[in-house]
Amino acid sequence: MASKKRNIEREETIAESPRRSYEVIRLSRLKYVNNPYNFLDVRIFQRGYGEEGEEVYYPTKKGVQFKEDHFQELIGKWTLVPSLLFHHLIIEKAWPSITRNEFDTGVFLAFKAVEVRVREVCGYPSDLVGTTLMRKAFDPESGPLTNKSLPKAEREAISHLFSGAIGLYKNPHSHRDVIIEFSEAFEKLLLASHLLNTIDRIDKY
Repeated sequence: MASKKRNIEREETIAESPRRSYEVIRLSRLKYVNNPYNFLDVRIFQRGYGEEGEEVYYPTKKGVQFKEDHFQELIGKWTLVPSLLFHHLIIEKAWPSITRNEFDTGVFLAFKAVEVRVREVCGYPSDLVGTTLMRKAFDPESGPLTNKSLPKAEREAISHLFSGAIGLYKNPHSHRDVIIEFSEAFEKLLLASHLLNTIDRIDKY
């Protein structure tokens, strides 16, 4: 740790927790000279005294350090509670692919679940798919899922929302490989959950 200390360009203490009367556990963010990555350091610091007799905590060898993006990936995947954020169909159909790092597949399955749900609620045949299905289901004048209590402009906006989401996030994944990262896939699953919850509210009434 001492050799690395001299190469630290920037150091920020994120959190600290007492361990014993003379020790603390400290989470720090570090940036080293000539290194493009940020690192997180979880380490035990032991109390001592500085040159002027002031109380100082010094780092020990008891700790671990890793790239910040690796930590964020783990935290993003496993400390969130998907069941509180996602529609049950997303948990069932799409989330298993996300846990296997198959992000493009997870997104495709999420919006496929939206498509299947719309078709089921409307009683449409299986060959009616994609944006055509959404435009028919949410037609502002005649769609079985349109809400006539809303102004026409809002009914049109909902139709655009569903057809746009399917056209942008489901159709491309069914035709070609789409490279995305976890954070982007997570955002899209949240959108798919919102669409499914919207359908459930409409179907309920």
